[in-house]
Amino acid sequence: MSPDNNKVHKLEAVPHNGGAENALENADSPAMAETNRDMSKVALIVSLLVVVLLVIFFFGMNRNIAGLTDEVKSLGELRNEMSTLDQRMVQMEEGLPSAMKRIIAHDMVNDMAMKAAYLGNTLEDEQLRNRMQDVLMSLKEVRGALE
Repeated sequence: MSPDNNKVHKLEAVPHNGGAENALENADSPAMAETNRDMSKVALIVSLLVVVLLVIFFFGMNRNIAGLTDEVKSLGELRNEMSTLDQRMVQMEEGLPSAMKRIIAHDMVNDMAMKAAYLGNTLEDEQLRNRMQDVLMSLKEVRGALE
């Protein structure tokens, strides 16, 4: 072992920023008190602005919700009107086939009557003419029943 190994080094405290640490440690200084007052004013202004923004936001949302309520009410009325229209469509669908059949039958009877009248006028045999007149009378009865 050498005599150098037995030496003990002693550590000494060295201040880093001589006056800065003392200013932070001493909170009663006038600069610190003024800074605290300035920050309290800023905090008060920020809190007032937040309250104003919340009030604006509340009234805006209130107006939007009132508009939505009106739209929902009108949607309910629209739903009732749609159910009424659906019922009317069902009634029309039920009545339409019979009405269409009646119209088609009426047209067919008219067409047959015109052809029977033409055929009755062109026939030379008296007996066939009389039969066609009977057919024509029958068709007129059917047409009257359809109307």
